[in-house]
Amino acid sequence: MNDEVLLEGFNNLDRRLSNVEQILPTLATKDDLKALATKDDLKALATKEDLKVFATKDELNALETTLRGEIRETRRHMDVIGESLRGDIQLIAENLAAFMSRRSGG
Repeated sequence: MNDEVLLEGFNNLDRRLSNVEQILPTLATKDDLKALATKDDLKALATKEDLKVFATKDELNALETTLRGEIRETRRHMDVIGESLRGDIQLIAENLAAFMSRRSGG
């Protein structure tokens, strides 16, 4: 019975070692790890405090809503200006046509 327990333990150990052997080729080597960031590299990255100066998602959404409203208002204003200019241009064209007609004796 003692031999059976030893054999079972050996088989379990062999099975676990086989699993480790399958995983080993996928693990990083020392050279692989050298390519990763060091502590000094990580210290150069932005901290939570650094990121607090940036707008939040809610602030950006509010800004977008405000900008969209201002864009619509500007568009309406430009449409009014455009209509006014069309009227002015039409008036100038009519007066020019009348002037040209009088000059040519017509």
